[in-house]
Amino acid sequence: MNYSTAGIVNMALMRIGARGTIGSLTEDSPNAIKANAVWDMVFQEVLSERDWKFAKTRVQLQQNANRPAGGYRFAYALPADFLRLCRPREIPQERRIADANLWDWGNGGWGYHDRDLPVWPREVHPYITETVLNADPPNTYTTNLLSNYPHRDNYENCRPIVIDYIRLITDMTQLLPGFVNCLADRLASELAIPVTEDATKAEKRMELYRSNLLGAQAQQECDDYLHDEAGSETWVTAGRYWGAHR
Repeated sequence: MNYSTAGIVNMALMRIGARGTIGSLTEDSPNAIKANAVWDMVFQEVLSERDWKFAKTRVQLQQNANRPAGGYRFAYALPADFLRLCRPREIPQERRIADANLWDWGNGGWGYHDRDLPVWPREVHPYITETVLNADPPNTYTTNLLSNYPHRDNYENCRPIVIDYIRLITDMTQLLPGFVNCLADRLASELAIPVTEDATKAEKRMELYRSNLLGAQAQQECDDYLHDEAGSETWVTAGRYWGAHR
């Protein structure tokens, strides 16, 4: 879809009953100035709320030459457009219990889908994201993933680290309708008081924003298929053979 920042802002202004529209965020009009002041913050907030398909991507990390000062042995530089790691896709508890009883994996079974982890391979765990001081240029910091992986000194043959993350989008044509609807509501909530001086409108749009997030997430899940992720009427027998749960 050919969305634009001005079009989304105008949608938000309509939802709070504001007068007039804008042609661009940079024009010298009261509504454009107010919208431009909050656009980046609101856009990144809504982008970080869910694992949006258009913003979700995988990338292989490279080890940072600058090691952490302490605690963890290695640092891996995160991409410049990194917002946050994706959430792991959890297997329902009843399925984990069934698998645990069948295969004697313990009370919890396998909690998450192996192929949809935010950080792969599993041996990387535990890990944290943190800023690391750069040697060049000096007195600058970059965000890194810190880990003790690899766990041995001779690591030429270790598997590379791959992350599944939400990236900052700059191409507005990639946006999906559900996301745009949520973004317009969140912008409307942010602009309601400075534009209309009506706190009730701000609260109402925020309520609708939270509700619409759930609907947008449900739409996205229609695009994926992972065995037993949502359960089924035959979950008791589903995935009882090697490889079926993968």
